[in-house]
Amino acid sequence: MKLKNRRPLISIFGCVIPMLLVAAFVFNGCTALEEARQRREKRLLEERNASSLMLKTPKSEIDPDNITEDALFGESDHYTIKFAEDLLQLPAFDEVAERKEFILSALGYMESLYDAMHEHFGFHPEHKIHVTLHDAYRGSRLGAFTTTQYRSGIQNGRYVKFIGGIQMDFPMQMYEKHGVRAHELTHAFTNIYYIPVWFSEGIAVLIQSEYAQGGLHSKFDSLKADVQIDINGENELENWVGHTENSPLTQWRYRYAYTLVAELWERYGNDFYIKVFELMEADGLHQQLESLMPTSILVYYFSQVAGEDLVPFFRKLHFIKVRRLTKSDIVKYIETLNAQIQRRRE
Repeated sequence: MKLKNRRPLISIFGCVIPMLLVAAFVFNGCTALEEARQRREKRLLEERNASSLMLKTPKSEIDPDNITEDALFGESDHYTIKFAEDLLQLPAFDEVAERKEFILSALGYMESLYDAMHEHFGFHPEHKIHVTLHDAYRGSRLGAFTTTQYRSGIQNGRYVKFIGGIQMDFPMQMYEKHGVRAHELTHAFTNIYYIPVWFSEGIAVLIQSEYAQGGLHSKFDSLKADVQIDINGENELENWVGHTENSPLTQWRYRYAYTLVAELWERYGNDFYIKVFELMEADGLHQQLESLMPTSILVYYFSQVAGEDLVPFFRKLHFIKVRRLTKSDIVKYIETLNAQIQRRRE
């Protein structure tokens, strides 16, 4: 009787041991993946430091020969920089040697920042970024602006938008703030995707605050408790037109956009937005939009990367226009826009 019982036991152990070996291999594989993830997280966290993000030696050297003889203009791989006339009246910039030294330093700094942004986002603008430094811009020393110039045309029978150029204007008082430079360069990188204003500003404040450590806007404690809605019950972010706005809600909008963008980033990982932009680039649908991307299309890409439907999340925050879309919905929407544009051109 005892001999009969041994065979099943041997058979059971013979099955269990291979299963344990497989489980061990799987566990070790998962452990290795988790360790790799943790190393990447550590590296990204270390980069949330003004010195490591902003002050590395740039990959490209600044050639002094690319500065004009009067030192009013300089050029590097990714930038041009020039002085506005009102700046030349200041003692610090009224001599050629002073201007040349400043341009060399500024181009090196901006190239370093460009490298950091390229690494962070995984893409970069095709065009050089043209920087003009002012004493005051638009009558103020407290505002910096990044303007993306677009041009449009018909390609393969479709309306397509292209980037014509990128212009950055800094009063010197603002240029000297490294957080402001990081904020504006984020716009130069991300505006090529025609993203909604709230996302454009939110991710710029995220980079400015979390990485460049130069944030002027703090996060709210709660997206739900601190939401502001208009008379139609819509989140006030949806009505944001950006820099040109002069509204009591402006500071709230910066803070709330930052809080929302940071919430998704914390939920889905440091590479969440990198993957979102990769999907946008792969589809190329943004180039066929006549104006900025509707939030519903942006949420479609968010959901694809998150691996879950984020429409309910946005609807709870009173983004009442947000709808659940499929790729075919977006394509049909763009085809309708193209047809309308074609009719207007005829």
